[in-house]
Amino acid sequence: MGSSFIDSQDVILKLRGLYTGYSSSERSKKHLHNNLNCEVKKGELIAILGPNGAGKSTLLKSLSGIISPLRGTIDINGKDLKKMSNKEVSKEISMVLTDKIDDRYLTAYDIVGTGRYPYGSFMGKLTQYDKEKIENSFNLLEASELKSRYYINLSDGEKQKVLLARAIAQDTQLIFLDEPTAFIDSPGKVVIMNFLFEFASKYHKSILMTTHDTELALNFATRLWLLGKNNMFVDGKPDVLMKKGMINKLFDRKGVTFNAETRRFESYP
Repeated sequence: MGSSFIDSQDVILKLRGLYTGYSSSERSKKHLHNNLNCEVKKGELIAILGPNGAGKSTLLKSLSGIISPLRGTIDINGKDLKKMSNKEVSKEISMVLTDKIDDRYLTAYDIVGTGRYPYGSFMGKLTQYDKEKIENSFNLLEASELKSRYYINLSDGEKQKVLLARAIAQDTQLIFLDEPTAFIDSPGKVVIMNFLFEFASKYHKSILMTTHDTELALNFATRLWLLGKNNMFVDGKPDVLMKKGMINKLFDRKGVTFNAETRRFESYP
C-alpha cells in the first residue's frame, strides 16, 4: 500500500528539536521524547506505533498545541504553532480524539456540522457552502443514512465514521487521529484504514494516526513513526523498518515475535 508515496510532495509540518512530555512544575518535568526532527508531506498517511506509555497520544496532542512541548518548534504550513491562535490552528488541523460525546440530543449531522465552526459563527448558522462540505463528508464515508440519527445511539463503528466526517468537513490539510480503529470489529478496521489511505492519496491530505493495530498500519500506512522507551523515535517506510527488524525490536516479547514475511505476529513455544 505504501507504494504511492511521492518524494516530491510539499512539506506541511516540520518538527525541529522537539521535546515532548509534561511537567507539574519547572523542577519536575517528564521527558517522553527528545530532539525530534522530521517532516510530514502532503498525501502521507503516517501511523504512530509504540507500546502503552510510549507517548503516542502526547506527541499527537503536542503537535496540535493541546499540550505545550517542553522545547523545540512545530512549523505548520510555514507558521510557528506557538504564534498561531486557536482559530488559525483549527483551520490547519482537525482532530479525532478518544474523548466521548455524551449529549443525548445531538444528531450525527449536528456533530459533523461543528467541523465548520472555525469558518463562521459559533451560533450554528451554517452557510450553503458549509452545508455542501458537510454533505460531501457524509457521502465520502458512505454514511448519509446516519445524518438524522442521534449520535449517542450509534454503534462504535458508526460513531467513528461520524467523527471522521467531522474532520473531513473541517477541510484542513492536517488530520490527527487518536486510535481511529479502537473498539471496531476487524472488517470495520480494514474499511476505515483503506478509506484513510485513499483519502490522503487522492486529496493530498496529511494524516497522522496513533494505533495499536500494528498489522493494519504496516499494510496501509505510507510511513511509520515508532515510539519506544528511552526516548526511542524511528521514522521510515514500513517495508524498510520491517527489513531492519525495527518492528521486532519494538514489539517482540517472550512467546510472540513479528514475522516480516507474513507481516503478522506469531506465537512460539
